[in-house]
Amino acid sequence: MNNFDIVNLNDKDIKILIIMKTSDSPFDFVNELQEQLKEIDFSGLFIIDELLHSGNNEERFISGFFDGNSFDNSKFRFEYIPKKNIIRSYMCNYLKSDLEVLNYSGLTDKQQKLISHGCVI
Repeated sequence: MNNFDIVNLNDKDIKILIIMKTSDSPFDFVNELQEQLKEIDFSGLFIIDELLHSGNNEERFISGFFDGNSFDNSKFRFEYIPKKNIIRSYMCNYLKSDLEVLNYSGLTDKQQKLISHGCVI
């Protein structure tokens, strides 16, 4: 299993969304993330959805900058993404399509039920 997916966004500011498909910290996968971003010749702003690691709270999304070779460690910060923003839907769609991951996640029963019924949290 791949521990993350990279999604190209049609956003003028944030170009890439990284969906973490594990409850481990995204910082455990820095080398793999950098290699994948180099392979697609990416540089710019990105956002990480770490719902499975941190839960659905103010630390769910992390933004940062990749310069084409490595992360700029001074640019990482938690990012607020409004509830109606499409960025939230990518993770929920992934979890809805893989109920085994959803069922064994640390999400509450209510959150799991909402996602399994197609709701975006």
